[in-house]
This record gives sequence, C-alpha cells and structure tokens, in this order.
Amino acid sequence: MKKKRSGLGIFVLVVILSLLATIYFSYYVTNVLFGDNSLQTYNSLKYKKEYLENEILRLQKENAYLQKEYFELKNLEPEE
Repeated sequence: MKKKRSGLGIFVLVVILSLLATIYFSYYVTNVLFGDNSLQTYNSLKYKKEYLENEILRLQKENAYLQKEYFELKNLEPEE
C-alpha cells in the first residue's frame, strides 16, 4: 500500500512540475510574440528604419538640387 502512495506522490509531483514548466514557457512565448521586445515590434522598427533611410537619401538629393539652384541664382545677381 505504501508503494502505491509513493508512486502516486511522484506522479503528482511530475504533473505539478510539468504544469509549472508549461505555464512558464507559454508566458515566455507570449512575451516573445507580443511583448515590448517582440518580433512584431522588431519588424515594425525594421520597416520604419528602411523608410527613414530612403527619406534621408531623398532629402539629401533634394538639398543638393536646391543648393545648386541657389548658387546659380546667386551668381546671376549683380554684385554691389
């Protein structure tokens, strides 16, 4: 009779440890997928970085064009 209780105790302990491990890993996976440092946030920031880098290049080209136009207009004005 004591051997059955001992086996049952070990079984209950294994079940409880399995439940705790499952709860911990599901919390971890949920945090990885939807938390502050999640995959979704990473992808969002990656696309935002690409957009901003393209915007920087566009603005640099526009700035160069406008500077060229400014200096051409400045040279056309009579000097005082």
